[in-house]
Amino acid sequence: MSKRKQVAQRPAWLLPAVVAGAVVIVLAIATALLTVGRREPFVPEVAGAPRAEFDQTRVDHGVVAFNQQVESVYRVRNVGDQPLRILGEPRVELVEGC
Repeated sequence: MSKRKQVAQRPAWLLPAVVAGAVVIVLAIATALLTVGRREPFVPEVAGAPRAEFDQTRVDHGVVAFNQQVESVYRVRNVGDQPLRILGEPRVELVEGC
């Protein structure tokens, strides 16, 4: 009597899943490599110094009740050719209207 070894069967979905995963990885790497050099070169607006450029300089939150917290978000960009360092807390002016 001979004994036969039973070979475990792989699930039918395993090979297509591995192939699809490999294709996704190759496409992701190709996309990353193609987009690396597409950034426009930075041309400073100010030479020899840093300069902060804000996307907005005024914000109107409308009527706000006393002790109600509000939040504003600003984008700051350095348009100079030297490093921009922001030291300490920025000065904010609060204007109370009538």
